Amino acid sequence: MQEYTHDELRYLQSLYEKENYENLCANPGLGMAPANVMTHQKIQMRFVRNFLKRFGFNVEILTETRLSDRVWITPDISIWQNFQIKNKVVERPVLSIEITHTRRNDRYSGKTILMSFDIVSSLLESFIYNFADNTWIRFFRGNDGEIYEEEGQDYSQVLRCHLHTLMR
Repeated sequence: MQEYTHDELRYLQSLYEKENYENLCANPGLGMAPANVMTHQKIQMRFVRNFLKRFGFNVEILTETRLSDRVWITPDISIWQNFQIKNKVVERPVLSIEITHTRRNDRYSGKTILMSFDIVSSLLESFIYNFADNTWIRFFRGNDGEIYEEEGQDYSQVLRCHLHTLMR
């Protein structure tokens, strides 16, 4: 395994923060943090377990799955629904959740979420949950097609519930 010096790690971090829209298609794993902390994984799995208890299998819930074959945006959790398109049933993402624990990750995740709304027309809501601060940010597509942001909001119009209730 490659070991990096402190300066090399800082340089790699600066490269990570310079990711932009143009290289979304060429960069595997964008929006996905390798080797997440255990708390992150526990929250993610608790959410999935409670989601399935409450909603059953009527809606598809996936973890660490790309929102589109065209781009490498990979949220921690995504909710998919079936749509009828040209006599075919197609599954499309309608909600995504990023789980973070630092403000820097919140800003990065927010930028990635805004890009995902541009690329995935079926996406209606996205959330960032910062478990270190126990804070939520909700992004949603308004009736006018614009994307809005609400801090401190975890109520999902898509699921019609507060998301924190699925993390207990």
